[in-house]
Amino acid sequence: MAAALECWARRSSNDEVEQVLMGGNDRSEGVMESTMSSTGARDASSSVMQKKLQRLGRNVSEAIASLKNSLNLDSSGRDGPLFQSKIENCRKAVWDNVVRNLSQPFPGNRHLPEKLASSIRKHYDSFPNSYSQAGFEMKDVLLHMRLLEQASDSAHPSVHIQDLSTDEVSGSVFKLTFACNSSISWSSMSAALDSSVISCKKLQIYEKKGCTLGVVHFVVQAGNEKVLKARVESALKTAVKKQKSASVKLPFGLCGCQQEDATSREQGDVEEDPIEQMNKNGAEKVPLPLQMPLPDSCYRACVDEWQTVCSGREELGKWLLSPDGLEFGDQIGSNSFRGVFRGKRVGIEKLKGCDKGNSFEFELRRDLLELMTCGHKNISQFYGVCIDEYHGLCVLTKLMECGSLMDHMLKKKKFQTKEVLRIMTDVAEGLRFMNDHGVAYKDLNTQRIMLDRHGNACLGDMGIVSACKGAEGLEYETDGYRWLAPEIIAGDPETVTETWMSNVYSFGMVMWEMVTGEAAYSVLSPVQAAVGIAACGLRPEIPKDCPPNLKSLMTKCWNSSPTKRPQFAEIISVLLRPTSTTRHESEQGQSLNQM
Repeated sequence: MAAALECWARRSSNDEVEQVLMGGNDRSEGVMESTMSSTGARDASSSVMQKKLQRLGRNVSEAIASLKNSLNLDSSGRDGPLFQSKIENCRKAVWDNVVRNLSQPFPGNRHLPEKLASSIRKHYDSFPNSYSQAGFEMKDVLLHMRLLEQASDSAHPSVHIQDLSTDEVSGSVFKLTFACNSSISWSSMSAALDSSVISCKKLQIYEKKGCTLGVVHFVVQAGNEKVLKARVESALKTAVKKQKSASVKLPFGLCGCQQEDATSREQGDVEEDPIEQMNKNGAEKVPLPLQMPLPDSCYRACVDEWQTVCSGREELGKWLLSPDGLEFGDQIGSNSFRGVFRGKRVGIEKLKGCDKGNSFEFELRRDLLELMTCGHKNISQFYGVCIDEYHGLCVLTKLMECGSLMDHMLKKKKFQTKEVLRIMTDVAEGLRFMNDHGVAYKDLNTQRIMLDRHGNACLGDMGIVSACKGAEGLEYETDGYRWLAPEIIAGDPETVTETWMSNVYSFGMVMWEMVTGEAAYSVLSPVQAAVGIAACGLRPEIPKDCPPNLKSLMTKCWNSSPTKRPQFAEIISVLLRPTSTTRHESEQGQSLNQM
């Protein structure tokens, strides 16, 4: 990159380049056309070294374009004269580079007609800087302009297919150039073209002001050239993004949930989740029966820098969702958003390490997939993964409008006893279901317990989708030790695994935080807390006004011997006892009467 910038700094002066472009009023357009007609012969006789140099220059230009785009030089929020001057200088430099590129076919007389130069300048200004740095030849630029002009008067894309086949490759190599008046989904385009007989090699899409220009290179197996045009037309039809209806309204109400009524649902607004509807009506949804044992394998997929699934698409199947129906809403976390997917409210989690523009691999755990799609009301519902051209890999789950239990605690502080019992019963039901199927929840804490609009709790963020970065040990560098069982803290990070017994310990810690409204060991550092829990039997102090049944239950959950901790069936029976709240309330009433 440093070398590229140095070459850029040594470019010819702006005055020289402008003279090349605009100094040709004495030349007629007829002469220019004759010059262009002779260009093909010179191109045919160009050496391999010249092609390599052109490719190298194109790579340098693309690197510079990426750097400038990352600096957001086109930001309209900065109005200072110095900043505006830098923007103009940058645009000037970009245009100068374009002129040098376009004038390469005319080494003898490089002046272009003023009318043609003006049209080309307008064409380049209508697209992002990345188009300027793509290094298109003159004949390509003129083709793009013609296709865009044709598409402006038509509701269908304008298409040009060119055969680039040589004897050096197997199959036929084609270049597709298209233009249309709608946005195009990058990932849908490549997915629709890729097949057993067609393989996409390069995809470039430039979009601005409602128009889209695309250039696609692909290889077609011999004997399948006849179906190419029909396949291209089908791919374009699939990739064109439909205009959103102005009648659709998605107002956010309390807890960020979207309000709706019968009329709004008829208009195609957000559909209510059927599980939520059952909870509202008081009906219990029975989860689908799961086969035992659950599969211990993963679905693995590989995605290239063009956000195209190179392998694993067939295995992912229906769990790989199209990004066309995905709409992002409010941001609710560092990488999480509220959103809508095909009329359904969803939670969107952008997976770290799987960002746009980068190649990556990811895994989808099949055991967690079974658990998160069976319909259990206390386990987060998984809808699928979506590879968005702007946001990278996104995990879509049921939207929990009230956020995490920790978020709720920060607002409300201490919970009433009946709220503690209700929420912890939901958590225990979810954990029992997972443990009964041989799966332990990883790192249970108040951040991973989610609440819906009706106050129901479920287990969220199980790590069903993860980026493949090699084996990594468990790390709890901040507050994670507060909830961890002592055997997990003392174990080898590379081999230790959570169990139902460690889940019980963490369950007791979550209950303590709900009862007290405080964070455990807040005065200790993570290392101090870890040593105290694992080596010294440190446990948080239970307040005196805590109901006796909850105090006894927390003490049992924190037993240093994992096998002596109660199972979740026993925990649920304690939480559901009718006397668990009335006894404590009656004791409080008696003490008040005595006063």
